[in-house]
This record gives sequence, structure tokens and C-alpha cells, in this order.
Amino acid sequence: MAEEHEIRDSLSWLIGSTSKTEFFESYHEQRALHCGHGDATRFAELLSIGRIDEIISSTDLKSASLSMARSQPPIKRSNYTFSNGNIDRGAVIRQFQRGATIILNQLHLADARLARFCRSLEDLLSCRVQTNVYLTPPGSQGFGTHYDDHDVFIVQVSGAKKWRLYERPVDNPYSGEGFKAGVHDPGKLEQEFLLQAGDCLYIPRGLMHDASSHGDEPSLHITTGLIVRKWADLMLEAVSEVALRNPKFRRSLPAGFARPDFDEESLEEQFRELAKEFAEQADFSEVLSFFRASFVRERRPELQGALVDASLPVSNADLYERRPSLQVLLRHDDSEVVIVCPGGNIHFEKEALPGLQAFLAGEPFSKADFSDLEEEKRTETIRRLSAFGLVRRVSQ
Repeated sequence: MAEEHEIRDSLSWLIGSTSKTEFFESYHEQRALHCGHGDATRFAELLSIGRIDEIISSTDLKSASLSMARSQPPIKRSNYTFSNGNIDRGAVIRQFQRGATIILNQLHLADARLARFCRSLEDLLSCRVQTNVYLTPPGSQGFGTHYDDHDVFIVQVSGAKKWRLYERPVDNPYSGEGFKAGVHDPGKLEQEFLLQAGDCLYIPRGLMHDASSHGDEPSLHITTGLIVRKWADLMLEAVSEVALRNPKFRRSLPAGFARPDFDEESLEEQFRELAKEFAEQADFSEVLSFFRASFVRERRPELQGALVDASLPVSNADLYERRPSLQVLLRHDDSEVVIVCPGGNIHFEKEALPGLQAFLAGEPFSKADFSDLEEEKRTETIRRLSAFGLVRRVSQ
């Protein structure tokens, strides 16, 4: 699969013959989807055991970037760290030899390929996407039966794991509403199967599961987590916006409301009245616009190649294009144009609007598209778009 296609359509890459429509209608936040692709190398270019070896042996390992897990016997952090908390690389390898799973947390923050993969999913799903990488030795199990508080795609890169899926004790748990041993019963076993190299498994949050490596090879998989904004988040923000305009929502609860002899009926009556006012005054468009802008600003920009391009001249013949999977919003009035983009806002003169619209359309563009600007400002506008990772130069 060509890299550009992967960048633009990672969801289809994961779910294969299952259409996006079917996935969202029948599986998303509802039930697991096992996608057997029959191609052991399908995800090989994302990561490899050799790359993990390089990371552990040669990179600056921050304490939070690596952890280890073993179902039985459990492993302590002190088993693979020094007394000051730093990672003991030799101990990591030794514990791996003893059956412990190596976990590289948030590896997309340090690996360009995984970062591009996450950005492409974020572009489609409008949620934060993260990756944790798990390397499990043969015949081992990292975790006992549990559920996650966010949806995940399990991307099996190499080796194989035997998966067991159970019931769902919590339907769509909140972030932080994690599994508690002895509290959440896994229920009956619903599915059991091998996840082979090149396969993918979608698991909605709250679904109990466990897995153990299968065969003579280590199992390498990427857990791709979807950190979503929920309806409750939107409603809470809407209440906050109403409260800024309506002082009734900022009043204190009646004095003595916690006393057992307090008139609860009158309190409920006030609550119902405020609920009606909220329904009438809540500005859905305003809150949705805020959520959209917040999501875009919180993304990480793609800056690869921007430093090299900074040293090159910008000629009339040079073409630029919008970067793949770029999340931006365009806002303008009579005085200026604003691009809401990863990292914040970029302000332009109103005369730049036609050129910025050409940039957002996705087709290659040049300085000529900014004809309403003076020559020097045309070049400066292109350079700003490039510096903040919004565009890249088209190869001639």
C-alpha cells in the first residue's frame, strides 16, 4: 500500500473489506470487529521488532515512555528501573526473557510513521488518536482480563496472539472509569480467535478481553486508542456558555438544601425551570464551533521538510499543496482572515483570502493565487504557511 494512500485512508487500511458505513452503523461503540486480512506484511512498515530494539538500545528513554507487564507473576517497576527511576535497559531485556511484555507508551510522539498514521485517523474521526506498542515474548500474557475506557484498534504487526472477548459490564465508560478487579465481572466468553500478523481487531470501550502470545515468535502489536469527546462534554460546555449569559445559573443553591427537612419539591421545581431555560437558550452552533476549533488547535503540526524548505527561494513557478490529513478552519471578516490550525491561530490580511481558499481546496497553488497582495507579501504568506506545517512544496 502506497504511503500517501495510507496517510489519507488509514481507517480503510485497518478494516479492509468492511465498509466505513458498515463499521459506523454496526460496530462503532457497539461490538468488536475482527478483520483477518490474510497478508502478514500489511502493517509491517509501521513498526518492527528491529525498530523497538533500536529505541531501547540507542534513544533517550524517558521514564514514562517505557513500562512492562506480566500477568503471572506480576512485575514491579523496580524490576526494570534504577533507584532514581530511570530505565535500566539491561533489566528490560532480562525481564523480557522472563516473559514480561515491553510497552512503549505514546510512541507516536517520537515516531514519524506512527504520527502520520494517527493524524490520518484524527482527520476522519475528529478525536485524539494515540498509540501504545506491546512486544510480548512467546507463550506469555501481559495483562489479565480487563476492559479499556477508550475504543481501540489492535494492529497486529508480527507474530500472533490468542484473543478472548467476554461481555460488557460497563456501556461506554467515561475516561478514567477504569476496570476494577473484583468489581467488574467479565461474564461469559463470547469469542476466541487468533489475531495473525497483518490482522486488525476493533474493541469498543467497556468490552472485557484478554490476550496471550501464540506460537514461537514474539507478538508485536500497536494498540491505537481513540480519545473521544462525548455528548456529556458538549452539554457541560453548553451549560457553561448559558451560565455566562444568564445569572440565574450562577446563583447558589438555596441555603440549607442539604438538611433533611428542606423542601425538596421546591428545589426540583427550580431545577426544572432552569432546565427549560437551558433548552431555550443553549447555542448549539456556538458550542460546536468552540469544540471544532479546540480539536484543531490541539493537534500536532506536521513539520517534516519545513526547515529544508525555509532555505529555498519562493519563485513564481513554485507550486505548493496542502499537507495530507491537515486539520484547519478558515474564519474571516472585513478586516482579516484567520486560519485555525494545529498549535493555534494564524492571522492574515483580508486580501489573502482568495489564495487561502485555493490552499484549502487541496489543489496545487502558487504565489499567483495571492494576486491581491503585493509581491513581497505573497512570498511572506507562502513562507508562513510552510513554517507552521500547513503546506509543502510540490516536487517538480
